[in-house]
Amino acid sequence: MLPDFLGNSYARYKADTNKFATWLLETANQCGYQPPALSATGPTTRKGKHNNQSHGSNADPIPYSASTKDLQKLAEVVAGSALTVPKSVLAIARRAIKLRTTVTSWFLGQGDSMSNRRHAHFITALEQICETLEWRTSQPLKPEAKHSPPTSEGQSDDTVADSFLNKFAVLTVEEPQDTAPSQPTPAESKKIVKVTVVEEEDNEAEDAHLGHLFFKTLCLLQDLNNIRRFLSITWSEYRDKRIDLMNAAVVTDSALQLARQLVQDVEAEWGSSLSELSREKDNVQIINMADVADWCYVPTKVLLESFAAVLQDNHMPVFKQGYFGTYNPKANRERMSLDQKFNEDKIILLSILPEFCMLDTFKIQMPTEDVITRSLAEFAKTKKVTLWLCFVSQIFLDVHHTMRHSTLGAFGDLRMSGLRIQKTIDDYLQLSKTHPQPKFWPKDGDDEIRNIRSTIQSWIIQDLFQDIRVRSELARVGSPPEKHALFSQHAILCGLILFNLNTRMQFVGQQLVTQWYDVQQLAFLHNLIHGESHIFIGSRPKNAGESLNRLELATGISSAVNFARDSRSKSFQFHKPDGKNARVLKPTTAVAKLFFAQYGGGTEEGGGIANIDRILDELVQKSKLEPSSKDLQRADPKLTITQRWSNTHNIDILHLLAFLKTKLLEEEPIILYNYFGMHKRSVELLRLIRDKEHHKFLQYFTPAYMPDDSFISNIVILIHHVARGSAQNAQAMGLASSNVQLMSQIVTSAGDVMREYLRKNGDVACKELRVFCKNKTPLQGDDAYDTSQSDDLVSSWLSLEDVLGPKGVASLQTGIPVA
Repeated sequence: MLPDFLGNSYARYKADTNKFATWLLETANQCGYQPPALSATGPTTRKGKHNNQSHGSNADPIPYSASTKDLQKLAEVVAGSALTVPKSVLAIARRAIKLRTTVTSWFLGQGDSMSNRRHAHFITALEQICETLEWRTSQPLKPEAKHSPPTSEGQSDDTVADSFLNKFAVLTVEEPQDTAPSQPTPAESKKIVKVTVVEEEDNEAEDAHLGHLFFKTLCLLQDLNNIRRFLSITWSEYRDKRIDLMNAAVVTDSALQLARQLVQDVEAEWGSSLSELSREKDNVQIINMADVADWCYVPTKVLLESFAAVLQDNHMPVFKQGYFGTYNPKANRERMSLDQKFNEDKIILLSILPEFCMLDTFKIQMPTEDVITRSLAEFAKTKKVTLWLCFVSQIFLDVHHTMRHSTLGAFGDLRMSGLRIQKTIDDYLQLSKTHPQPKFWPKDGDDEIRNIRSTIQSWIIQDLFQDIRVRSELARVGSPPEKHALFSQHAILCGLILFNLNTRMQFVGQQLVTQWYDVQQLAFLHNLIHGESHIFIGSRPKNAGESLNRLELATGISSAVNFARDSRSKSFQFHKPDGKNARVLKPTTAVAKLFFAQYGGGTEEGGGIANIDRILDELVQKSKLEPSSKDLQRADPKLTITQRWSNTHNIDILHLLAFLKTKLLEEEPIILYNYFGMHKRSVELLRLIRDKEHHKFLQYFTPAYMPDDSFISNIVILIHHVARGSAQNAQAMGLASSNVQLMSQIVTSAGDVMREYLRKNGDVACKELRVFCKNKTPLQGDDAYDTSQSDDLVSSWLSLEDVLGPKGVASLQTGIPVA
């Protein structure tokens, strides 16, 4: 079932009509009118609970069903009174009319069935009610804002669809916040009434249930169509390099999960009534209408059924190159005839479906799966073609059509990122050979790192599907598909695997930095030398003593160690990093963390799109602490959505998907940040400082100051102790005042080493992000970087060689792994 906080077309339509009817009844009641059926009904007492939100009453709402004639009578009473009709009330009614007109315009005029006449009658009745009330509004509506008659079949639906595709259009609709009456309420109006609009008359009760389900199904198809268009726009944004592959894939798979809930909810309500669908005989004509057939996924259904006919138990379908024709990615699909479009879809879909059949046959466990892969693999077993299967297959085709000649770009991005991660891991493993295995870094950590590398090797560098074909001798039958046939055509799966790899690297990388605690200690050293206030919680340490106290607190050292020049006679103590008491790095990527359990292999419960309300709640709390203007909200749609969530705690599916896309774009640089590289550079820098000042450390702390290189981060604590001792000695000798701090020679020396190292290696992390990250905004503050050349940087083999290394670039160019 769809989460309660998410709205769909049908739910919003019912809420709007009932809200409008409730306002009409309450307002007519103020005018002294009450329907006879309601006058004889008294409120029922609620047992066991006290309702503090119902004007202090403990009575249950009185259910009242208002027919179309009842609504017309109530509207006449209100229009004839002196009361003012708020514009927001008419806005609610207009929104309901617009939706009803949109979803039924495909079928109105396609026959004289009772259902069609009911749809047309109710739309007309609501429009007449609005016209009756319009002259009593607080401010007259502009002529161009008046509602037009129901659209005919021949009228294009693009205008209506575009309004839905506008990510934030619905948010501009006024909610009836000013519906409170301006006149005193009579005693009779204090009855709490729950109004439900009944569109059918009594003599039509036999067809009422079917008509309700039919309209609900039309709303479902409309919602699916809106999601389909939204996703096409999303993939065009990826194609044009405005968002990254992970973003497009996570948004698409989340949209499909929500769409599946929509379909299941409607299918469950049909239940035993499915056999009654045949009574809507006039609607069978839709298969003869190309645009409506596409709206209902009829062409895709035909293709899937043709494939299901050849599926046999214990038999793999054979792929035959060119059997259905040759796909031309450079062809202009918009100029194709219906037959040509259908044939192109046949080439794309039927040539890739055998790949999905392999998943269950050979029990293949992929790094992560998307909804499309899971649904088509299940279809290979059940051979059942459903509306849901047709929809996900159509999304697969739509993504292919949006990418067209750049279809291979998704796998190219996955491969290039895989090589980057592989090189990062190889560098880390090479570094690990230069020091003993730390006791504070568990073996499970290195196992996960090697597992990530193995995943890249098996799925991205090599082709596991092709290896299985060779072992099972399938390669001898038919025409074996090209290497990476599935990935090269399945951009969504590529994006989710990329998300899996990057978030796993982020998670284990943060653990690595936390356990070693080398990066954090270098931050303290950098502050001791340069004074960077933004790396601390609270005020910046002002001297070596304050910095050492803060550092010991951050690293989890329970008590300070007394170091002195005669420390040779004392037992030396050093910090043993274990990550238990230290300040740990916590992920700031809220949305990525939410999806990590689903796509990254995390164990945390409560992940996925259905739990995104937690993030919205957090943003609402944060927004209350930050001032914002209306102009700022218009510039940032995320703030508009947050404001709507704060007011209604409800959000439409398209708005939620747009919010998700915006947040993932913000988090992309953080997800891609190379914590392993930061750890490697920290170790290298600390070793340089240690080597240069080794004689000083021996002098102050004896040879026991560094048991082995796994404790290299202790260098910073030792430097702090020397600096504090120097400051104390200088102050005791009267060489320094309270306002002047003398810099210790060892601190100055460490600063020289750090400055030279950063000059050579300080831009490595930014260089990686410039090559791989689509969101360049966080990097625009770098004066040395020209953002107008970002595309050139991405395509520059020189930049890639800096990140991937010569072997990685050679492998990317040839597609052959280089040993």
